[in-house]
Amino acid sequence: MKIRTDDLLVLLAVSRQRTFTSAARELGVDHTTVARRMNALGKALGGPVLVDAGGGGWALTPLGEDACRAALGIEASVETLAPGVAGNSLLSGLVRVAAPETFTNEVVVPAITEVSRLHPGIHFELVSVTRPTPAHGPSADLDIGVTRSTSRRLVSRHLMDYRLGLFASPDYLARQGPIGSVDDLADHRPIYYVESMLQVDDLDLLDRFFPRRSTLIGATSVGAQLRLVRAGVGVGLLPTYLAGGDAGLVPVLPSRAIAPLSYWLAARPQNLARAEVKLVADALVRESAERGTD
Repeated sequence: MKIRTDDLLVLLAVSRQRTFTSAARELGVDHTTVARRMNALGKALGGPVLVDAGGGGWALTPLGEDACRAALGIEASVETLAPGVAGNSLLSGLVRVAAPETFTNEVVVPAITEVSRLHPGIHFELVSVTRPTPAHGPSADLDIGVTRSTSRRLVSRHLMDYRLGLFASPDYLARQGPIGSVDDLADHRPIYYVESMLQVDDLDLLDRFFPRRSTLIGATSVGAQLRLVRAGVGVGLLPTYLAGGDAGLVPVLPSRAIAPLSYWLAARPQNLARAEVKLVADALVRESAERGTD
């Protein structure tokens, strides 16, 4: 069968939108048309499986990735025919970003706000998650975590260094008394992640600071941890760029109880080849550089 260029552009829309329904909406056709064109393209390429079902929608197979690279070239060639395209074309498509909650709120949101203003045709899905980057490649277009991916299938970029430190509210310290050493922490209740649900080894830090703890208040949300510390329930292990400054909290053992960490971005090369994904990745790098280690 002959390969049709419009079928390749349908595949490109599916790779960006992740569902046939969303791709159909972008292309101005119905769902069945997208499914039919995908099936025809698969047969023309000699292997009908171009996409597999994944946690975030359809994901490209190796054959689909090869076909998508050809589709990107076709799209770029067509765009050169549009008036005013040189450096001024508006981008569109879906960009999914998976990142820890705090990084999402403090870095991702400001970064995509600027991108969205300049390119209103780009749609975003932000997924707050704290986990290792999937071994076979992230389901999101851009996956951010505190551990650098070692997969050869992925491109990794350092975003920013940060630190976790111990914090308490002034009222809590007034009630419980000063904390002068790590040994003193045995008399205090830590506030941190739920230990049984913690998936990232670099964040498994409670034993370092609270080796003799008898109780723990765990929360999967860093925002909830922060509120608990402010309420004077215990001593929290929190990002210093979040808990310092205007947060109204007091650093506990600031010269000793510090854990240095880094945020890393991971992405598949074919995703970064999409102009809208690369634009968002670059915006995240810039926003991260403005913060750095506090």
